[in-house]
Amino acid sequence: MEVFQRAEASTFFGREIGIMYTHAHLRYAEALARHGDAERLLEALALVNPIGVTERVPNARPRQSTCYYSSSDATFADRYEAAEHYGEVMAGTVPLEGGWRVYSSGPGIFLRLVVESLLGVRRRGDRLELDPVLAPALDGLEATVPVDGIPLDLAFRVGDCGVGPVSVVLNSVALQTNPLSNPYRAPGVAIDMALVRAGMNASGRNYLEIQVS
Repeated sequence: MEVFQRAEASTFFGREIGIMYTHAHLRYAEALARHGDAERLLEALALVNPIGVTERVPNARPRQSTCYYSSSDATFADRYEAAEHYGEVMAGTVPLEGGWRVYSSGPGIFLRLVVESLLGVRRRGDRLELDPVLAPALDGLEATVPVDGIPLDLAFRVGDCGVGPVSVVLNSVALQTNPLSNPYRAPGVAIDMALVRAGMNASGRNYLEIQVS
């Protein structure tokens, strides 16, 4: 019987065991949103973004900013060198490079987390859920998200907590909301899509203002 292994299995040091396996990191960011850790959520999402990563991570080597990498890997030649010098990784003195391959699915996961976890805009059946998790420094943030194919201009007023909408106003009309369930923090809210459609302009701008506690 012959046993075949992936080519990198014997020597490659990266991906799941390197420094940051990006998909696992994004799931960590998703958990932070569920828990309501707004500051750490923003930081976690920023670490995934290759644009300006050398400014946020001092020992990161320059990498192509239009690529989403599978991981961020310490620059060791093999597992033996990694085992001998892993303390330097933890000290942040080993350079970090973009991982072993470029992923196509990663940007989609990243963008979904930005829209559905950071901004907290989720379309669920006949409801529109609003569940932002925003650091107080993002007070005044504006974004545009399509809802049923119509651009919806969002404006966030963020308090000290950064979670738990206390009011939702569409085109100057307050919308009735129902609380979602979250055992870890102040929950988001759900709005009947019939109310959203009724309040939207067929043409021109649709402005949704969300006040967060």
